[in-house]
Amino acid sequence: GGRAVSGSDGWLRFARLVGRLKTLRRQGWIDRGVREPESVADHSFRLALMAWLLAQERPDLNAERAAILALAHDVAEAIAGDRTPFDAALRAGAERERLFRQRPIYDPESEARKTAAERAALAELTALLPEPAGAALVAAWEEYEAGQTTEARFVRQLDKLETVLQAFEYHARQPGLIIDSFVLGALDEVVDPVLRSLLERAIAEAHWHPPGGD
Repeated sequence: GGRAVSGSDGWLRFARLVGRLKTLRRQGWIDRGVREPESVADHSFRLALMAWLLAQERPDLNAERAAILALAHDVAEAIAGDRTPFDAALRAGAERERLFRQRPIYDPESEARKTAAERAALAELTALLPEPAGAALVAAWEEYEAGQTTEARFVRQLDKLETVLQAFEYHARQPGLIIDSFVLGALDEVVDPVLRSLLERAIAEAHWHPPGGD
């Protein structure tokens, strides 16, 4: 019947839109001159797999929920695009090398605009889905954004760790890359004991030192 066709059309349109994440390159890597940078989907895959597996050993975490939050956290970028904390400074002509050696600066107004744009994009995406599915995706995205649940806090910190791992992988290929901002940001935000231990191990293995350090 017409309803089945309409439902199929919505699902296919949704699939094609989120498929953009496979080719949407992460802006932070583009800004730093990474050759062949990963896509948003690449990042979300490793994040979701790590979230699910790491949470298996944690009685305080629901592993499936953690994986769902990781899968949902960047889905709105399929329409809204990928923005970084440095966008405004770069548009204003800031010196890239100096900027990328600093901790990320999160401007409240810029962050609010980013959130609003992504929320609108998510509404556009989920309008293509049946109510239960669309509502579940919105709920997962909002939970991650709010960062109030145990799973959301865990995945938000893991997101920083995953990005640091990727930064070190790129730096091994391109030693001239400036990745300090990613590491400094993670050191500020990753406080979960398990994730902190992994972060410190990764930093030690990469022989990274803070700017101006010994």
